[in-house]
Parts: sequence; C-alpha cells; structure tokens
Amino acid sequence: MKEYFNIKEVVCPHVLDRFGEEAWRFIDPHLQEVMLYLRRRFDVPVIINDYEAGLTQRGLRCNLCSLVKAKSDVGLVYLSAHVLGKAFDFDVQGMSAAGARSCIFDYDKELPYPVRLEVGVEWVHLDIMNVSDYYVEYFLG
Repeated sequence: MKEYFNIKEVVCPHVLDRFGEEAWRFIDPHLQEVMLYLRRRFDVPVIINDYEAGLTQRGLRCNLCSLVKAKSDVGLVYLSAHVLGKAFDFDVQGMSAAGARSCIFDYDKELPYPVRLEVGVEWVHLDIMNVSDYYVEYFLG
C-alpha cells in the first residue's frame, strides 16, 4: 500500500504527529490489501485524507479527533471501524462515489477480503468490519 499512499493520507494528524511512519501498524493488514488491490484496479489516484481540502479524519481516527471526541465528551462509547483501523473514506479521481461503489461491487469476487460499503454518502466508505460471507455488503450509515 505504501507504493500508492503515504502515512499522512491514512491516519489523522494526531496519530501522524505522535507515531509518524510507525502508524502503519495501526491499519489492519486486510484493509491495506483491499486498498492496494483497488488502487491498482482503478489505476487512478484514490484520495483518503486531503489536508489541503480539510479532510483529515477519513482514515484512522483517534480519541482527539473531533468526530470521536464529540461522542466521548457526551459519554458515548464510540468504536467505529475508523477508530479500529479497519475503514477508509475516500474518493476515486474522475469517478462519482456511486460509480466507484458500483465498480467495487463488480470486483467483489476478486477482492482479497470481503468489505462493506456505506450507501447514501457522497464519498466511498469502505470497511472490513463484521462482514458476512458476501464479498461486498452495502449498509446505511
């Protein structure tokens, strides 16, 4: 995966500042294999975090990230796939989110591991949490 993504693209700024390149250890190896497969298959850039666009919580999120901290501040337990290093939100250059999801569904039997895709959002959310025997499973976030 490091051939196509740098660590800044896959972890939040807090984790990046604290762990640098060592933060790769927090990203599930199965998720890395799926993303590597998809990046090669799409053959165009896949954008996870984009600091210039203000997108910094689309990969691994820590307890200091606003999306997580807001839940902690009100006493909610929050164990999303992002917190566990098992999810990425991303865009595929030149494709709509729906188009990218459709392609991923078309590749389902070729994926190295089963995935879940969130529908009804303007980006691709892909994770490897609680996946059934199906290779691509859609869910409402």
